[in-house]
Amino acid sequence: MKKTVSSDMLKWLIQLGERQGSIKLNKLAEEMNMAPDEALSFIRQIFPVGVGIEVYYRNHEYWIDFRNECSQYNLSLSLTEWIHLHQIIFSSDFIKSPVIQDLRKKIAEEGPLKRVTDLLSQLDVWDVQDAHNLIRRDLEESIQHSCLLRLRKKSGKFCHIYPWKMIHLEGCLSLVAEDSHDHCLMVIQIRDIELIEILEKNSLSKKVSTFEIEEFISAIRSMSEKETRLILKIHQSEGINLFPENHFLGKPCMVTNPNGDLIWAAYVEPCESLFEWILNMGKRVEILDPLKFKEEYLVYCEEKIKKIA
Repeated sequence: MKKTVSSDMLKWLIQLGERQGSIKLNKLAEEMNMAPDEALSFIRQIFPVGVGIEVYYRNHEYWIDFRNECSQYNLSLSLTEWIHLHQIIFSSDFIKSPVIQDLRKKIAEEGPLKRVTDLLSQLDVWDVQDAHNLIRRDLEESIQHSCLLRLRKKSGKFCHIYPWKMIHLEGCLSLVAEDSHDHCLMVIQIRDIELIEILEKNSLSKKVSTFEIEEFISAIRSMSEKETRLILKIHQSEGINLFPENHFLGKPCMVTNPNGDLIWAAYVEPCESLFEWILNMGKRVEILDPLKFKEEYLVYCEEKIKKIA
C-alpha cells in the first residue's frame, strides 16, 4: 500500500528545509518527537549525501550543521509538464507566500517558457529590422531616381515629399526631404516611416539645391552640438571604404603623410554606425583626435564584447 505524507511530516520537512546553523541531535530529535537514531536516519534520507547538512561529534554529543543554501534538488520535466507547473504556480487561486514568490521568479526566469518568450521577442525584432531594411532600400532607389513619394508615418499622418539624403542625425538614421507643396526641408526618422508609395519618377519639380541640403544638415548639426572634428590615421588604405555609409562628412580632408599613412579628417556625428565603420577597419586605423570620441569608441567596443560573451 502506498504511503502518504502526513501534514505533520510536511511541516517538519518545511522546517528542516528552512533551518540554518548547528543544533544538537538530541535536541532536534526531541523537537521531532523521535529517537535520536530515528531522527538522524530521517534527516539523512532527506538531504543529499554531503550536501545541505554536516554531522559531527563534539564534546561527547552529536551535532547537525544545516547548510540549506547549498542544498539543491533537480527535477526533470517535459515541456508539457513545465507548462502545467507554470499554470499552477501562477494561478490567481494559488497560495501566496515568500517561498511561492521565489518559486514563481525561478520558473519565470529559468524555465523553458522564458526561452520561448525570448525567442518570440527576437523574432519581433527581426521582423522590425526586415521592414526597416525594406524601407531603406526603397528610399535609396527613390533618391537615385528623383521620385515624388507619398509617405505614411506610424502616427497615421501622410506627407508628399522628395527624398534627398539618408544620414545619421542625433543617433538615428533619418531622411532629409523636401516638401512637395512649400518646398521646405524636413527631417524624418526612418523608424517613424510605415509605408512608401512612389507617385512620380524622375521628377523635375524639386526646387532645393544640393548646396542647400548640405547647409541644412550643417545647421542641424550645429544646433545639436554633437558634431566633432574626427581625425584618423589609416594604414594601408587600399580597399578601405573611406566614406561611411549614410554619414554626412563636414569639410572632409584626406592627406598622405611621409610614411604613406592616410590622415583622414571630417566633422562627424558620433554614433554606433560610425563606431562600426571604424571597427571594421581593425588594426589599420588609429584615432588621433578627439580624446572624448576615442573614449566613447572604446566603451562601445567593450559593451559589444560583453554582449558577444
